[in-house]
Amino acid sequence: MLKGKRAGVLLVAAAVGLWFLAAGISMAELKSPADFTFEQGKTSPGKVTFSHGKHMVNDIKCTACHFRVFKMKKGSADTSGEAMHNNTACGLCHDGKKSFSVSDENDCATCHRK
Repeated sequence: MLKGKRAGVLLVAAAVGLWFLAAGISMAELKSPADFTFEQGKTSPGKVTFSHGKHMVNDIKCTACHFRVFKMKKGSADTSGEAMHNNTACGLCHDGKKSFSVSDENDCATCHRK
C-alpha cells in the first residue's frame, strides 16, 4: 500500500512540474513565502532575515533546501555558527563556491544585521 501511495505522490508531483514547465512559469514567478527573522544567537553578530524571494531569483528549487537541509517547520533547523561553518544549513551552499562564504568575515553583514 505504501508503494502505491508513494507512486501516486510522485505522479502528482511530476504532473505539477510538467504543468509549470508547459505554462512557462519559472520558480522566480511563484509567490514566495514571507521573509522571516532568526533571532540573534549567543555568538551571532546579529539577527538574520531570510528571504525566500532572494533565493528563488536564480531558479533555485524549493527542494534544494527543504526536506534535505531544512524541514518545513519553523525553528527545527540548526542554524548555529557551528552548523554554518561545517557546511550544513546555510553553509551548504554559502561555501565560497556556489555563493559567498559563511566563513569570510567580510560577508557577515550580507545576512547579519545589528
